[in-house]
Amino acid sequence: MKHLIAISLSPNTSLQDVFCAVSLIFSPGKQIKGESIHKLERWFCDYFGVTQAVSFASGRTALFAILKSLDIGTGDEVLLQAFTCVAVPNSVIWAGATPVYVDIDSSLTIDIKNLEKKITKKTKAIIVQHTFGIPTDMSSIQKIAKKLNIYVIEDCAHTIGGTYQNKKLGTYADASFFSFGRDKAFSSVFGGMVITSAKDLGRKIRDYQQTLSYPSRWWVIQQLLHPVAFSFILPVYTSGLGKLILVLFQKLHFLSFPVSWEEKVGGVRFDIFKKLPNALAVLALFQLKRMKEFNSKRQKISSFYVKELKNTSVTLPVEKIIPFLRFPILSERKEQLLNLFRSNNVYLGNWYSSVIDPKGVDFKKIFYTPGSCPLAESIATKVINLPTNPTTNISDAKRIISLLHQYVEN
Repeated sequence: MKHLIAISLSPNTSLQDVFCAVSLIFSPGKQIKGESIHKLERWFCDYFGVTQAVSFASGRTALFAILKSLDIGTGDEVLLQAFTCVAVPNSVIWAGATPVYVDIDSSLTIDIKNLEKKITKKTKAIIVQHTFGIPTDMSSIQKIAKKLNIYVIEDCAHTIGGTYQNKKLGTYADASFFSFGRDKAFSSVFGGMVITSAKDLGRKIRDYQQTLSYPSRWWVIQQLLHPVAFSFILPVYTSGLGKLILVLFQKLHFLSFPVSWEEKVGGVRFDIFKKLPNALAVLALFQLKRMKEFNSKRQKISSFYVKELKNTSVTLPVEKIIPFLRFPILSERKEQLLNLFRSNNVYLGNWYSSVIDPKGVDFKKIFYTPGSCPLAESIATKVINLPTNPTTNISDAKRIISLLHQYVEN
């Protein structure tokens, strides 16, 4: 039986990360407070050339902090693209504002013409998502925002080190936020960061952060258990035992869920309105030391996919050679293709299988009107993600391409 390839199951975690997490579990003095929090914030300032970097327990809390510090609230509208995670509109709703959804274009990023149509006198900000690391047309966004005096917020949850016109993504906006979630460009299981060079805005975000408490020690241990647990789960996942262990650990609350049921209905998830604990800052820094290696590997694998699929019947929405977080392809027979891969121990991704992901989100509660973003809705029914994560190698990529060719021929 060939080994498991799984895009969503702790995809960034190496044995080194497991050892780091185990060490932190047995080092209670390093779990809550410590110097690594400041070191991580300093890393972001230095790498992006900004004056302010403020850490939080999650990316969605980081976004909420930006909105709150920009005095965006009741009566205001915030534009964001459809084909996104519910965590983004939820932060807008938590701030008291109304999310207004913009369709995407063929690049899977926000459609500029549709964006212009949806701007009103109530529009206060645009959240710009670099889907899978694909750069949005920031030149057009900046021109529109400057003309109409609208704030720009970059959603960099899918990228770290990506560029647009030779400038780093995350440096185009009034403020940008990053996520260190379990399946993002780098991971500490949970975590987020805001960066900005706007002095007053940065001060307000820091002031807000200081009103928050640290997460409980048990919450921190839950996150540290994630890479450790998956080091046992993954080797036996396909036998059924791994799935059983995963479900059991989640039911016993040894492992946390990335999106809670409350968030699917526009509710508030209170456990993430916290400061970033030191232990997760340690994990983040440990991964960031390998950022260049991660991005080089992602780009190499993405280049291989483009080369092998470019002149086939497989639809590539984007043929750029960039360090994709996940490499998107489109298929009219999505479920059939996913089933073929699952039968061969390959679990591909399906971001985003719903126009506002994950499935089960109450559209009414998050102000989404079905039919308002037709291309995003269509893409969600067809999109499949091929892995580019650090634990995937060229041999894995060749196996995936072979299965794709087998699917196309049949």
